[in-house]
Amino acid sequence: MKFTPVVILKLFVLTVMLNLVRYVVIGFVEEIVIFEKLGAAMAASPSYFNLEFTTADWVTSYLYNFVMWLMLTVFFHKTHPFLRGSMILKSLKVYVPTLVVFLSISAIFMNHYSHPKDFYLYIMLDAVLVFPLVAVANGLLYPFLVRPEPGAAS
Repeated sequence: MKFTPVVILKLFVLTVMLNLVRYVVIGFVEEIVIFEKLGAAMAASPSYFNLEFTTADWVTSYLYNFVMWLMLTVFFHKTHPFLRGSMILKSLKVYVPTLVVFLSISAIFMNHYSHPKDFYLYIMLDAVLVFPLVAVANGLLYPFLVRPEPGAAS
């Protein structure tokens, strides 16, 4: 599928839906599993962390997260025709290697900087939770939201 205005719009809508899943559904799971420990790690080292997010900080955070998921959506869109398996499996084949890159970068920061190590471990644990769940959501939503137009080639 080429990047027509309709396809671009569909990918944006899919990314919005993935962000909703990420922040609403997965956010609920994170609240139970990880946020207390992550918050405690941040509170234990207030000189390293901005604990008083302004509206601009939240907007910036959501924007760069949106861009990250949009890039994964585009990457999936371009690569899934060359992958085997169900849409969920194809999605995992794209999202899990990206998770490994994210974990590697987090480990580099954890090793090279004096930030509290437990913060990075919790961020990494959070990513292990988030990326596969967003991948499953992508595998479920993509076929419905980004249907190929009749006669369109991949």
